[in-house]
Amino acid sequence: MRGSSSSGGRAGERAAEKEARRRGLTVLERNLVAGGAEIDLVALDGEVLVFIEVKARSSDAHGVPEEFVDLDKRRRIVRGARAFLKGKRLLDRPRRYDIAAVRLGPKGRPEGVRWTEAAFDEGEVP
Repeated sequence: MRGSSSSGGRAGERAAEKEARRRGLTVLERNLVAGGAEIDLVALDGEVLVFIEVKARSSDAHGVPEEFVDLDKRRRIVRGARAFLKGKRLLDRPRRYDIAAVRLGPKGRPEGVRWTEAAFDEGEVP
């Protein structure tokens, strides 16, 4: 498994950002730390703020990347998003939570991004 501190993780985040831009999103923040949580990317899709979790993996042998965004991780992302929104006085802004699963090939090079829009909802996170 690779995290954001590895070169594969950084390459995954760059690939996810490129995919976000290809999808027409405007990236506002990278590696945002708020509310004791880190959010990989914060973007704008029209009027909707999008909080994006990036998971980069070289293999699905231990599960697909999206499976690693478990309930605890979702809680941290929502907590960080709410802290960010509160600090910017944007709590009433529409928002969603996406997951970008990046497939890493040989030498940690990104080979593709599988994007899950609205992967989870705040109401699902107690």
